[in-house]
Order: sequence, then structure tokens, then C-alpha cells
Amino acid sequence: MLYMKPQMIQQTLKRTLQYYEHQVTGYRDTEKNFYNISNRCSYADHSNKEDIEEVSGILQCTANVLGLKFEEIQERFGEEFFNICFDDNERVLRAVGGTLQDFFNGFDALLEHIRTSFGKQATLESPSFLCKELPEGTLILHYFHPHHIVGFAMLGMIKAAGKKIYRLDVEVNQVAEKLCSDGSNPGNCNGLAFLIRQCENANITKNLPQGTSQVPADLRISINTFCRAFPFHLMFDPHMSVLQLGEGLRKQLRCDTHKVLKFEDCFEIISPKVNATFERVLLRLSTPFVIRTKPEASGTENKDKVMEVKGQMIHVSESNSILFLGSPCVDKLDELMGRGLHLSDIPIHDATRDVILVGEQAKAQDGLKKRMDKLKATLERTHQALEEEKKKTVDLLYSIFPGDVAQQLWQGQQVQARKFDDVTMLFSDIVGFTAICAQCTPMQVISMLNELYTRFDHQCGFLDIYKVETIGDAYCVAAGLHRKSLCHAKPIALMALKMMELSEEVLTPDGRPIQMRIGIHSGSVLAGVVGVRMPRYCLFGNNVTLASKFESGSHPRRINVSPTTYQ
Repeated sequence: MLYMKPQMIQQTLKRTLQYYEHQVTGYRDTEKNFYNISNRCSYADHSNKEDIEEVSGILQCTANVLGLKFEEIQERFGEEFFNICFDDNERVLRAVGGTLQDFFNGFDALLEHIRTSFGKQATLESPSFLCKELPEGTLILHYFHPHHIVGFAMLGMIKAAGKKIYRLDVEVNQVAEKLCSDGSNPGNCNGLAFLIRQCENANITKNLPQGTSQVPADLRISINTFCRAFPFHLMFDPHMSVLQLGEGLRKQLRCDTHKVLKFEDCFEIISPKVNATFERVLLRLSTPFVIRTKPEASGTENKDKVMEVKGQMIHVSESNSILFLGSPCVDKLDELMGRGLHLSDIPIHDATRDVILVGEQAKAQDGLKKRMDKLKATLERTHQALEEEKKKTVDLLYSIFPGDVAQQLWQGQQVQARKFDDVTMLFSDIVGFTAICAQCTPMQVISMLNELYTRFDHQCGFLDIYKVETIGDAYCVAAGLHRKSLCHAKPIALMALKMMELSEEVLTPDGRPIQMRIGIHSGSVLAGVVGVRMPRYCLFGNNVTLASKFESGSHPRRINVSPTTYQ
């Protein structure tokens, strides 16, 4: 709400003009001029630093057309801007404060929270509020480092806040009295001041109940009890001399209780960015303060051992001093113990205890989460390795068996034997294989067969032929078995020719080309899986026997084709 984007400025202008639109209806010239102003508003560019002059110009033109005072239009502009913010953030704005004074004093804490959420920090130029009650019951609101458009709209915003949130009619006037948030010369400060008067009898401030004593002697708590109840508090006078310390801060400082301490010797203000003087702290009472103990005052050279305390500055008018009530900024037991403190040093009423315990619980959960993540990663690697082995097994099954048979075996189903009517089979063997085995070592024979059958297997894949089995020097393939085909004989014939060609490229251990004889026959066969531990896909039937006999009746380097296959 304290920053105006160009789109919001334009929307506020439109709503301001719409509010007065009914006053020009029926007056042709006035209505025309008013339309021109509205049109100018729609296409205005409010992204530069001169937007306040442009907004002021549009509102001045509107006031001239309507015959109204400029201040009235300006006030309406502020009210419409607050209404837009209220529509979007009603729940938050209603929760800021119980009175109008608390509402404006609560804005600094709200802005600090918003800045922290976005990872930003307050600067010396950050906007802030200070709302004080005057003796006559009126309020004076100081707005430091205002955004130029927000400052322009502030009169109407204050009135709208009173009406919308607290149902108050207030009279607001801008006054010349100025304060500076940093305590410097008021003539040089960048700020605005507004006097807020009540139109009716209602509460805009919180007053003490009647009959409440304001005499210090009537206080029903001793200093020692107060220091134990609020261990992280301190009081200092206008000379910044420390008057009183809580037990927690006393432990941190390790100071001599009989010695007069200066605030600047023991502490430094981290937030807000103000110098540690009594007057400057008074101007930021509505802002959360974070102070930090100094290493030299804590008796340690390690800057990590210093403690930050976050809390509130309260002006104690009866003694003209300032009371700081805070809590240590720690969220882990290690941080607490590292500063020489224990959980018992934090009062039970302080939420910091819960923060630390929740932090420890989160730490334990993080450790468990890391172990779970590690176990999950191990399971994922194991699962991936299992999937790879599964893929290898499936690929092996598909390389040994026809596709449908391999799928049934993988799924654990029983494979039923099937009859295939149109199948062409090829049987082959090596001429003189027994003599070759007698003359060579087993390793030489295996090497020769591996080289030959590797070439045959490659050709089977190229011609899409199913390899049935190899037994010794016998090599058996079939077409029309794993995939139904009307021209199953042709790929087998091409395979036979290619086998004759490839066999000449492979030499026996004694250096001679291998000689093959091949037999081919077509017909119906019965095929099924035999065995469980080492299953084999076997062909049965009279036509299988005939194909084998055509091979055995063939001559070296000849292909014996049956009449059925030839046709």
C-alpha cells in the first residue's frame, strides 16, 4: 500500500473520475470535457518520476470542469486508492491494530515482515510511520520518507482507513510540524505530518482503565522478579546508560554489575538502520528492533558467539527511559549451547523455546529424510539393474523362441503345441565333419563352427528366417513358422544359396574351404516347447523327417530341393 505501481495509479484515477461521472450527465459541454479527461487518464504513462505532476494536472482539470475544490478531488483520490488496497487485503488490514493509532504504528512491523519475506532489508530511505497521541486527545501521524504519490494521497487514505476499518469520521489536516526518523535537523528531513481529529466520541487510542495506578511504588513486582521473568530485556536512559539488564543478557555480557554500562559499548542496533541514540529510538518505537551483543562485551573474540535479540522498544514515560523486551534469535540447540545458554534460560512464555524444539525435531526429520533418500537411491539403482537384467532375459527369450512363444514363457504361461500348414525347412551339414574333428583339436573345431554359424545367423536376421537349432555340424532353419507367409519357400532358397557362398569364405583348420550339403522341403509341421529347465522349441512331423532326408541324400556343394518346395 505504500508503493504505487503505474497500473494502480491509473486504476485509482479511473475510479476517482467514475465517482463524479453522474454529476456531468445531461450537461453536454461539461460531459464532453469530462470525457476528454477520462480519455487522457486511460492513456497516461505514470512510470516516470513526474507522475505526481501528471496526476495533479488531471485532478486539477477535473476540479475545474466540475467546479470543485482541488483538495476535495485530491482527498477522493486517496480514498479510492485505499479502497483498492482494502478490497485486495481486507483481512490483513483489519488485523493490523485495534485502534487507528495502533493501525499506523503497526505498519512498520508489517513492512519489515514483507521485506524479510522477499529477502530485502530496510534502509535509511525506507518509509516508516510514527503516530503519537497529543494531550488534547488528537493524533499526529508522521510519515517518513514517503512515496511521492502515496504522500499526495495520504489525506484521503487516513479518512478511508478510519471509515472502512474503525467506522470513524475523522478530520485530517496536513501540518508543518516535522520530525526526522534519524533525529537530524527537521528542516532537512523528508517527511510529512498529519493532524487527526475525531468528529465524534469514539476510541482512536487505547487509554488506561480508570483507577489504574501510575505510581512506581505501587508496582506489584520487584526488579529481581522482573529480570527473571524477562531475561532478555534491558532499560536505558536518555544518556544511553544501561539501567537494568535481564539475567540472560547479563550472562552473555559477563559484565560487572557494579559498573555503569553504556549501550554502545555492549550492543549495536542491527535493524532498523538508525544510530543508537535515545531520540532516534523514540522515533521508531513502532518498528521491531534487532540488537546484537558486541564480542568485546561478551568476553569472546569469535563473532559467531555473539547473540542477536529481536524485540520491541517501549517508552517508559514515568522514568523517561526506554525498555527493550526481546527474545534471542536462535532456532537450534547448538546455537543456544554455543552461547552458554540452556533451554531453562528462556522463559516458558517465550515462543523461542518452541522454535528451538521444533528446529531439533526438523533436524531429526531431515536426518531421517536423508537416510530415506539414500535408501531410495539404492532401491532405484537396484530396480534399474533389475530392469536391465530383465531386458536381457526378455531379449534372450525373443532370440531363442518366436515372439508369441517368448511372451507366453516370460509371463509364466503354458505354451500349447501348434500345427503350421505352410512351412519350408532347411537342413544342412558339413561334408567330412567327422574327419575334420579327428584331425583337429576341439577348440579349433569350435572356433570354425562359431565363425561359420555367426555368418549364417546374421543372414537369418537379414532374410527374416527363424533359426530352429544347431546340433554339431547340423544347421536347421525354417520360414513361415514364426511369421505366417505365402512365399515362405523363396527366403529359404535364398538362404541356401547364401550359405553355400558363405561356407567358401570359412576355412577348415587344415586350410581348405568348408563344403556344405543342403536339403529343403515344404509342408505342415507340429511345433511346441519341450522341457522346463532348458526349454527348446522343436519341430515334429513327417515333413521334418523328409527335409532331413533330402539333406542326407544331397551331394557336397549341392542343394537338394523337394518337388513340393520347387512347386
